[in-house]
Amino acid sequence: MTLTYSLAPHNWAICFQGDCPMKDTCLRYAVAQLAPADLTHHATVLPAARQGDHCSLFATKEPVRIARGMTRLLAPGSTGQDSVVRHGLFSLFGSRTHYYRYRNGDYDITPEQQERVIAYLRRFGFKGDEPFDHYTTTYYFPKP
Repeated sequence: MTLTYSLAPHNWAICFQGDCPMKDTCLRYAVAQLAPADLTHHATVLPAARQGDHCSLFATKEPVRIARGMTRLLAPGSTGQDSVVRHGLFSLFGSRTHYYRYRNGDYDITPEQQERVIAYLRRFGFKGDEPFDHYTTTYYFPKP
């Protein structure tokens, strides 16, 4: 997969801080280097985001494994322990509505979210490693 400027979401902050120690591994810096020559304005990362060798807006430029959907995980309308698990997933994803958007594949499930879901499911005896419907390897453009 080749990184291009057009892959980044509209108005996703990019970084032009050439003196940053993390620039070689930063997706925001890499996208900025691919910006069109006629670009006149764009959301940018300001120096205040950087504290020493840490940046609060850092995003790795390595492609990551994104999951989509969890429709095989729990049967709709099931009772007992599945209901407890489902309610825990509501909390993990922030709300019932968000859970169903992740479950139905409307939202990407980040590697960090995947780890949290799997760890939570293990508490209920889940033994597999892939409870999600689909996986893709792509660049991940996190929201601030």
